[in-house]
Amino acid sequence: MNNSKCGFVAIVGEPNSGKSTLVNAIVGEKISIVSPKAQTTRRQIRGIAQYEDEQIIFVDTPGFFRARTSLEKVLVRNFRHSYEDSDIILVMVDATSSFLSMTFSFIEKLESIEVESKQKIIVAINKVDKAKKDNILKIAKKLSDYKFINEVFMISALNNDGVQSVVNYLKNNIPDGPFLYETDRKTDMDMVFRLAEITRENVYKILSEELPYSIYIETELFKETDKKVRIFQAIVVMRDSQKGIVIGAKGERIKRIKDLSIRDMKELLNKKVELRLFVKVKEKWADSKTHLQNAGIL
Repeated sequence: MNNSKCGFVAIVGEPNSGKSTLVNAIVGEKISIVSPKAQTTRRQIRGIAQYEDEQIIFVDTPGFFRARTSLEKVLVRNFRHSYEDSDIILVMVDATSSFLSMTFSFIEKLESIEVESKQKIIVAINKVDKAKKDNILKIAKKLSDYKFINEVFMISALNNDGVQSVVNYLKNNIPDGPFLYETDRKTDMDMVFRLAEITRENVYKILSEELPYSIYIETELFKETDKKVRIFQAIVVMRDSQKGIVIGAKGERIKRIKDLSIRDMKELLNKKVELRLFVKVKEKWADSKTHLQNAGIL
């Protein structure tokens, strides 16, 4: 392809700053799980935005946090690789948050990265539709102290406000090069993983704060025909006590998770979906390399 451009953009920021929402908005399809719970993005999820002459490959990353378990250490490693290997680092700042110490600490470390690698560093101040004006101005003023930041954008990823300005910048600043993916691809994730992510998102949606984020979805059957998909998935938890939380009284919760997941899967696949869900207990799975591989994290 003549005069084509292709580049990697790492989206980094604190939990719930809107990283996944922005990826989904730009790519035009749900690629990355969106949840109010922290650390729901577990690996380098690539969303691919296709334009006539540009291909932008987005790497969604876990939010900043201190690693303790094996799972958390893998998340931190994935996070580091994602921004070190990217052409542009896009830092998301939640304008509704008053506690952004980890964000600004990370931005300060980026100065040495920018000097060594010549990566472009940009910032998107997100949720400006919900934030207090004083908070937005305070953040913008502090960002102006960092001369190595190439550009600052004001956006609402949820409402798609200001997002096109970010896209235009990325299109203009990714390097020249051939496309790395076919032009009809929206992600490099396989369909089994994407369907598992749909169910995991709905587990968080229904259970809210009652279940730790350390659950995963194990696909035991996936069969697809022209008109129908048949899927068996296990919701894997760490303790017996969590099993009842997922199932709920008379199976009410797992039924709601199933109904929401079928709806989302139908929208993605555009065909009939038969989904069976059940719950498994695997103690300390987040400290097991085998289980981390099963969860698609390693």
